[in-house]
Amino acid sequence: MLFGGLGLCRTENGIVFVEGLMPNETAECKQIGKTGGILIFGIEKMLEKSPERREPFCKYFGVCGGCDWQFMNYEAQISAKKEIFEDNLRRIGKFYEFPAPQIFFAEEKNYRIRAKFSVDRKTQKIGFLSKKSHEVIDIDECPLLSDNLNKFLANKTQIFEQDFIPKEIKIIDNENGEISVGKYKFEVNNKSFFQANKFLTGKMANWCKENVENVENLLDIYGGVGLFSVFCSEKAKNITLIEIDERMADLAQKTFEKNGISNAKAIGMSAEEFVGADIIRSQQNKFSYDCIIIDPPRVGLDKKVAEIIAKSTKKVIYISCNPTTQARDARIFADLGFKITKTALFDCYPNTFHIETGIVFEK
Repeated sequence: MLFGGLGLCRTENGIVFVEGLMPNETAECKQIGKTGGILIFGIEKMLEKSPERREPFCKYFGVCGGCDWQFMNYEAQISAKKEIFEDNLRRIGKFYEFPAPQIFFAEEKNYRIRAKFSVDRKTQKIGFLSKKSHEVIDIDECPLLSDNLNKFLANKTQIFEQDFIPKEIKIIDNENGEISVGKYKFEVNNKSFFQANKFLTGKMANWCKENVENVENLLDIYGGVGLFSVFCSEKAKNITLIEIDERMADLAQKTFEKNGISNAKAIGMSAEEFVGADIIRSQQNKFSYDCIIIDPPRVGLDKKVAEIIAKSTKKVIYISCNPTTQARDARIFADLGFKITKTALFDCYPNTFHIETGIVFEK
């Protein structure tokens, strides 16, 4: 299984990708597309089924583009994601020895507290885009969403009574403006990035906290509304959070104040701007931060940012939503003298191919 949801098959004519096929299965398949010069096939007739295959539990599966792997037992999904994470570190990062990932998972349904619904104003449909096109699939309930988000779908006819109807509706189940994670409360709105899985967000933040020793200076780049900074506030004397979206940086500052955290400050600035300016100020002190936490977007790190981070600390905690770019960046850190000391996999998006992974690097 591949990051992206497809299965990889080796044939006499080379590698092909197959949609909906699991390891140890055989099927008659038909070509349905092509990507990067590799043919994509779809199943015409199943010949041999895996004992780990199951019937999807959602009536929209296969039409709605939201899920990829409902046909796999949840244990098989976890196993596939572990293999994907490790394969990327070997194949892309060129790491042949590294600690086995600590795996975190929870309920596979009703976990999502954040969603982006597509709207077809002409046909009055609200839901998710089709797997094969940009058509809006009208959905009255999604088994992955929290109860409150499903209540929104159940009452969506009221949306079309409004004067203005957007093409997309971003919505978050935020308890009237705040989300509680453990003993902390976070200021979050529908424009904020916040981890979507209500069961695993706290576990991810605690894993990060556990890997921060008591330090003087902690830097949290791509810090969002402050999840990791807040949890690590008891482990560092000074915390600096960097977030390119100034609105989220403002929410992070409010979150610090709301939780009585006085040793953290949030700055609205891009990672590139910050490390470029900060390295000039810290030339007298080569390692200006005891630990740096990074949680970049899917594209991963700019190479110059990675190099400056490597020169500025002896420890990096790297959280990622894309194991391919994370493995690429891991090689940069390794070439600059870092070693992987811990890895983790957080299955924040069951029944999809998406994963969150964590790597601890130490000089």
